[in-house]
Amino acid sequence: MQCPHCGADTPVEKPTCEHCGQPLTITGGQRLDGAAAGQAADDEAVGRWGPRLLRYFVGLVVLALVLSYGTSHVKKRPLTESEIDRPTLWAPRPKFPTPVPPKSLPQADLIQPVGVELPTVPKIEMAFGSRDPRVRKLFVERKGGDAQTEAAVERGLEWLKRMQAADGHWDCARFDGNANYDLGVTGLALLAFLGAGHAHTGDSPHKEAVGRAIQYVLRKQGPTGRFPGAFYIQGICTMAIVEAYGMTSDSTLLPYAQNAIKAIIAGQQECGGWNYNYTKERDRGDTSVTGWQVMALKSAKRVGITVPDEVLAKMRNFLTSVTREDGAIGYENMSGTGGQRPWRTTNALTAAGLNAHLFAGADLADPFVQKAIGVLLRSLPVEPKLGTTTRDGRKVQAWVPGADMYLWYHGSLALSRIGGLEWRAWNTVTKRLLLKLQKKSGTDAGSWDTYGDRFRKQGGRIYFTSLALLALEVYYRYD
Repeated sequence: MQCPHCGADTPVEKPTCEHCGQPLTITGGQRLDGAAAGQAADDEAVGRWGPRLLRYFVGLVVLALVLSYGTSHVKKRPLTESEIDRPTLWAPRPKFPTPVPPKSLPQADLIQPVGVELPTVPKIEMAFGSRDPRVRKLFVERKGGDAQTEAAVERGLEWLKRMQAADGHWDCARFDGNANYDLGVTGLALLAFLGAGHAHTGDSPHKEAVGRAIQYVLRKQGPTGRFPGAFYIQGICTMAIVEAYGMTSDSTLLPYAQNAIKAIIAGQQECGGWNYNYTKERDRGDTSVTGWQVMALKSAKRVGITVPDEVLAKMRNFLTSVTREDGAIGYENMSGTGGQRPWRTTNALTAAGLNAHLFAGADLADPFVQKAIGVLLRSLPVEPKLGTTTRDGRKVQAWVPGADMYLWYHGSLALSRIGGLEWRAWNTVTKRLLLKLQKKSGTDAGSWDTYGDRFRKQGGRIYFTSLALLALEVYYRYD
């Protein structure tokens, strides 16, 4: 049995417990006490787990109630800005107040600019842009010129500048010419400066000489636009004023240029050409005189001066009328005294007439143009040689053959515009000749002797030198 006192197993036959020594006799009180003790043990076991499970259960119920209430509360009421840390991504941007600048600012020390000089690009005039120094070298190389031709041009211009009179003109009589041709020769010298790109404005080293020459020519012009003297002078001086205007856009020159063009138009003969003078009684057209008017009218159109179409049409008819079947171009057309006389011709007239044909818009494939080119190629410039010839039955010293600068210039201008093998053949001979004949030393360095030229007694050294320079400028005179 178990001892009621210590609970250990002990034999029932013994009166006392072998372990605790207490009597094994159980009284009523002891039985109640034992029952109470057993009940207490059971209560202790239940006390350890019962309240704990109950607490777990109650906690779960409370948690479920809280979650249920919280979920329903959140669904019914959206969050407010005060319940979150920052606005959600879809919230509108807050509006910031517009800043208002102060009425006055403190004056700050400005940074001083560095003194660097920026390059300036001068304006390139479109009318005669190929003469501009920045592009002229390209035209020189493309058309057969070189550094020697450019140096020869500059030497010639320097000589002309030294020989210019104070009032701007060049004195023909001073150089074996005739004073009656001063205005025309001054126009040629002015064209030589303009042809090399030197105007009366800008930074040209020759601008003062050009300016004086322009003023001299303008002083000679009459109120109707006419220049005194033969109609040669009208074409040459008009051409110079028009080119000076086209190269500079100097508006003060425009009225003079327009009046000069009007005078040329008024002087056209009924046959379509121009005569030595303004009279129309004989209706004479001169090929050489006409050639200068054609170039003046062509330059006028390039700078925007109006030239009536009927004037150009009549001029083309005249050129056709004096062109022979073999390509040579005659001297004159005199419809008032029996008609055409194209048999009077020279190589120089053919060169001037061909040049006029081209400026008038003739097609290079035109048979007359092709034949005229053939005439020129059969008359290439020849170096003049000093020899003897017979005059009035006696032998005299002379240049044989004599120079023909009128042919050399007009031939160079015409064939340079045609180009090709024809121009190469002409340029090879003419360039070598002009470079060789230019004076290299002495007071006349830069100029050319007249070498027996047929017009030496009219224009002298100034005339010959001016045309020689124009012949060396054909590489870039017209683009």
